[in-house]
Amino acid sequence: MSAPAQPTRTRGDHDAVATPGGRTASALFRLDQHRRVAEHHGRLNVADGRLLWLFSDETPRTLRQIAEELNLEQSTVNRQVNAAHQAGLLERRRDPEKGAYVFEASASGLQLFEDAIARTLGQYDAALAALGDDDAEQLVALLGRFVAAYGEVVEGTAPRR
Repeated sequence: MSAPAQPTRTRGDHDAVATPGGRTASALFRLDQHRRVAEHHGRLNVADGRLLWLFSDETPRTLRQIAEELNLEQSTVNRQVNAAHQAGLLERRRDPEKGAYVFEASASGLQLFEDAIARTLGQYDAALAALGDDDAEQLVALLGRFVAAYGEVVEGTAPRR
């Protein structure tokens, strides 16, 4: 007697996708792929966008403060901040009280960030408009709740059930 035939699988077809968590992971993976395409066509990479988002409050910060606020290794922050400084997105000056360099967004860096945000929000708005008002509102509400619940789970602060 021969073994039962295995179902034919296509690329990216996994048993995990049959679960709600698997379908969520699959959708978030595809969203990330689309986000990368948008980033590729934009003028701001992820690291620069993250830095300019942080500095959009116009508060100067040291490398250590940046690393702490972004929850990144200081060596990563050092490399990214110096690249952003060389690109003219950030300005650097010595803080006489701290003795360390402090960084802040340049005027051109803030303008580039505002342009990138406007473009991204326009893309989100267009995609939400394709869903219709009711579905868009429901998606935004549920996504907010999901992100909060997921944060509690991964941070270990979710209530036990």
